[in-house]
Amino acid sequence: MVRPAEISGNGCVLAVERAGKSWRIAFASEPRTSPQPLWFHLEASGLHGAPVEFVWEHADICLGGASELDRLRPVLRADGGEWTRVDAVTVELLEDGRRLVRFRCPGGSDAVAAAFCYPYSLPDLDATLAELGAAWERCTIGVTHEGRPLTRLRLAQDHSEARPGLYLMARQHSGETPGSWALDGILRYLASDAERARAIREALDVWVCPMVDLDGVVNGDYGKDALPWDYNRAWERLPMRASVHAIQRDLLRFHERTRPRLVVDLHGPGHSTPGIYVQLPRAERPEQQRLGGLEFAGDLAALTPELPAASLGHETTYASRWNMLSTLGSWVWDTMEGTQCVTVEISYQRLVAEPLTPEGYREIGRRVIHAANGWLMRRA
Repeated sequence: MVRPAEISGNGCVLAVERAGKSWRIAFASEPRTSPQPLWFHLEASGLHGAPVEFVWEHADICLGGASELDRLRPVLRADGGEWTRVDAVTVELLEDGRRLVRFRCPGGSDAVAAAFCYPYSLPDLDATLAELGAAWERCTIGVTHEGRPLTRLRLAQDHSEARPGLYLMARQHSGETPGSWALDGILRYLASDAERARAIREALDVWVCPMVDLDGVVNGDYGKDALPWDYNRAWERLPMRASVHAIQRDLLRFHERTRPRLVVDLHGPGHSTPGIYVQLPRAERPEQQRLGGLEFAGDLAALTPELPAASLGHETTYASRWNMLSTLGSWVWDTMEGTQCVTVEISYQRLVAEPLTPEGYREIGRRVIHAANGWLMRRA
């Protein structure tokens, strides 16, 4: 049996066939709430040890297009074990111009799961927080459209004295799991006994909204350009999403209790885009907002020697279906007295050459928190 995973599942099963001693499973990513698909997460059971060839159809219409599909490394999990990257994919160009992406799972398992990147859903967050104990205070700041409590975390400390504030969030686009893995690294690092982590705990008041589009995360939606309104384009005076409304009110509480302040929003780019980078404010935005983003990109570049420093700041010039001035970054700057918000894009695939692992994403998170701390301390 082949179906979308029970949690964060996504995938339209097109064919399940025997191919000699192997199974062939053809599928496509479901767009769900998005005009353009990308995320998939499928489970196959009853394999009785037979190898499986997954055939991902219509991959070339996903965000990222037809370029560098051969660089993709989806992830597999056998019999509920650890997720691992596939070693390689094969891209097949059909006579009519469509492209298929094939990848294989060796035999020996009865159940196999396949996903575009390492999944990270609500049970993963709950497990991390349970492991970290009392390091993070957890509360509810609102309710999603589908009736789920929207969680916000705050670093456990004495809140009687105002400190510089850092507000972190991820999953405005629900399928962008690299942001959650980097955030997982931040949560773990700030709860650790590392000397620099203790210093940051003492210096900063850290607030976290770990899953903005919580409904989409649980349901397995991709979430980019999600209809009826992209979460990161819904930051109007009258917000177009219930979760955005709740987070706006929480950010205003954060604004009252911290100074100086920084907001960091963790995302994922197109399917094969490598590296990490700061998506800079558009040219229409205030010059000081742009300079603050460039400064943060410089701080992150100093901690990322694998990449050319110039690659850490990307100009925002692409066309959009939405009002590009109704983003989180614009709302934060305009509403919170020029508070800086930076968007950090984190590859689904790799920094340079080697595919990223969960620990690699956590290391990126540690770099992000050090960059944020340095940025804030210069203003404290």
